[in-house]
Amino acid sequence: MEEKNKEKELILCSLLDAALHAEPHVENQAALKQKWERLKQQETEWESILSIADRHRVLPLLYDVLENILPEDGADWKRVQERSTQTVWQSYRLLFISRYVTGLLKDAGIDTILLKGSGVAGLYPVPELRKSGDVDLLVENGKMAQEAGRCLQVHGFVAESGHQENHHLTYMSPEGIRLELHSALVEPFDSTEVNTFLEKCQKDFFENRVTENVMGVDFFLASPSYQAFYLLLHMLQHFLRSGFGLKLLCDWVVFWEHGCTAEEEAKFLTLVRECGILNFTCVVTLFCVRYLGLSENKVQFLEKAGEAGAMKEEAYLEEFFTEIMEAEEFGEADSKRMVAMRGTGWIDYIREFHHQMHLSHPKAGQYKILYPILWVRTFFGFVYRNRKLRGISSIAILKNAKKRSRLVTKMKLFQKNKYEE
Repeated sequence: MEEKNKEKELILCSLLDAALHAEPHVENQAALKQKWERLKQQETEWESILSIADRHRVLPLLYDVLENILPEDGADWKRVQERSTQTVWQSYRLLFISRYVTGLLKDAGIDTILLKGSGVAGLYPVPELRKSGDVDLLVENGKMAQEAGRCLQVHGFVAESGHQENHHLTYMSPEGIRLELHSALVEPFDSTEVNTFLEKCQKDFFENRVTENVMGVDFFLASPSYQAFYLLLHMLQHFLRSGFGLKLLCDWVVFWEHGCTAEEEAKFLTLVRECGILNFTCVVTLFCVRYLGLSENKVQFLEKAGEAGAMKEEAYLEEFFTEIMEAEEFGEADSKRMVAMRGTGWIDYIREFHHQMHLSHPKAGQYKILYPILWVRTFFGFVYRNRKLRGISSIAILKNAKKRSRLVTKMKLFQKNKYEE
């Protein structure tokens, strides 16, 4: 059964390869044709593949590829049509609210950068089919985020509760569209040095803004090197939480297929080296080359950047593939998935526990004298949420964390090494 599921997942990756490149690669056409012909006669298999795609939130991307494969009067094709129609409708809603909000904040003297899905959608063959759930805007700092929030509330937006104090404020528009104002690039990592570096980088994001046309509307986006860096940070943040699936990897493929200058590539390499995430960059890129058809020529500069080491091992790539497929969109389907650490030793558990304390109590955590109280609150909060709210034992979560942390250990995250130029 496991091998059968693996085959479906590989076929889905092949279909995404075709969708992201508007047509199958020449070297893949014969193999794809055989797979598709076989699947045409196995309706239950199609249903399963579409379900995997749906859980990864990439089903609409397959519209043009599946249009010539699935029977137009069948339930499978109707499912693709319905999901694609919903996504296109949502994409235009997000586009219009993005234009409205960025204009509103600009008039108030607040600079923004459009992030994530909406910011990268324009790189897809059919931008409207890239699914996004909300609008994400980066502002320069926390003070500016508060000011922007007040401006939005004056115009009918309502603040939502959540982890607002960590790295973003969330608001709901009168039409029911969620908007996130990011006061930081990502939620703080468990490295003070890296967090300080990212805080400095945030200023550079605004100094390197570019105007790009997204689906017919001009927005401020990060310049290519910084946009790539942000896409990577966003993946890493989710990876160290519950995980991420194929949708974010599709963003990575279309970004690099679009290409950027040698100068931007060099700047990107400097950023990932300074942040200590070159190995994570390598494994994500290797996955996209192997399974999603990313052209090796487009990312050759990464191959020359330094030895990827364990990232290139076949067993490691297989394990990373399993991790990606199990995570689905953001790892929320499996209640055991909560966190991945930078190691599997007792010191790694302690570091992660202390980090979670700071995330849960960002303001009180600034005072060392309160640490004992906050550690106790964090521990009992962890146990209570798992048992009462998630319905799972803390031991099961820790076992899953250890399993996923083995992947992270080989990446040597946040360790800055010297590389030959």
